[in-house]
Amino acid sequence: MYVKLVNPKIHGKTAYNNKGSCQQTLNYLIHEAKREAGEYDIFFDQTKDNLRLEIVRNAIDNNVKGLRSHQEKFFSLIIAPSETELRHIKNSDQLLRNYTRQVMELYASNFNLKEGRRLQSKNLLWFAAIHLEREYRGNDSEVLAGNARVGERRPGLQTHLHVIVSARDREQKITLNPGGRRGRFNLMNWQTACGRQFENQFNYSALETEKLRPRQRDSSRDAARAKRIGERVEALNLLLPKSSRLDGEQVKQIAVSRQYDKTFYRSLKHLEEVAREGLPLQNPYHLLRTGREKVAQQTSSRLQARHLLHAFRMALQPREDRSSHTEDIGERKGKRKGEIEIE
Repeated sequence: MYVKLVNPKIHGKTAYNNKGSCQQTLNYLIHEAKREAGEYDIFFDQTKDNLRLEIVRNAIDNNVKGLRSHQEKFFSLIIAPSETELRHIKNSDQLLRNYTRQVMELYASNFNLKEGRRLQSKNLLWFAAIHLEREYRGNDSEVLAGNARVGERRPGLQTHLHVIVSARDREQKITLNPGGRRGRFNLMNWQTACGRQFENQFNYSALETEKLRPRQRDSSRDAARAKRIGERVEALNLLLPKSSRLDGEQVKQIAVSRQYDKTFYRSLKHLEEVAREGLPLQNPYHLLRTGREKVAQQTSSRLQARHLLHAFRMALQPREDRSSHTEDIGERKGKRKGEIEIE
């Protein structure tokens, strides 16, 4: 079983852009479904089938209270059983709907909230659609070998599902980002649980090729990573007073202890942004180690005034004049090795 969280920056910036309305994502899903079945009532949710595009669009687009303009409004998921798994359930639409509903129960319960609270699928706002076909892409081995052409239909059973889920719960009180901190949502744990769910739900014994295998980190690039981190710390220190500058070696040690994970790079980027804005760094080593800011019990009135003044200046500054920074976190971009490319 292959379950995937779509990254719009890698897997289709236009079709999966989730910073605004979900209309273009739904247009893509409808277009693919129309080619296959000539139908528009293709969506289903936790309790209902045959939902129209307008219902889905209005529900997702109106469930954004509390989100800022730059934040994700929804997320796209793909559920792609193997051909062997599809044969096992006789490629049944109804069984795939039932399975998807269980996958979204697992998705909800995988979020770690305050005080140990757990969500259920009924707390989410999500919709799914079944697609029957897949096409060859330019980087597929069959195309590169000259045995297939881009756009040709792949042979065999290719049924898979697309899910669109709101970034806010139904009450619009909680932001739910599956691509955020691992402590908040462990993506691999959810993907593994989805595989076990299929086995248990349909009395199926998964093949080794159908099981999720942890991706091994490429340690051969650690020296280059350490060098780049040192350069970023030096640049960061130029923005700070001497008393607040970071120890480059200590930062590198933290990076090693976190195995150069995304949380470390996200935290380092946050420190860089704070320094560029002229604000003091608060417990930077704690942030780098844990991915969380350590809030001091008491903040001086001078520091509070400085933060308020900065916020006031930013509010008055025209949006087009504000500096924007890349989302690059210091790693190479591109598709993860071993990841199935599917839409």
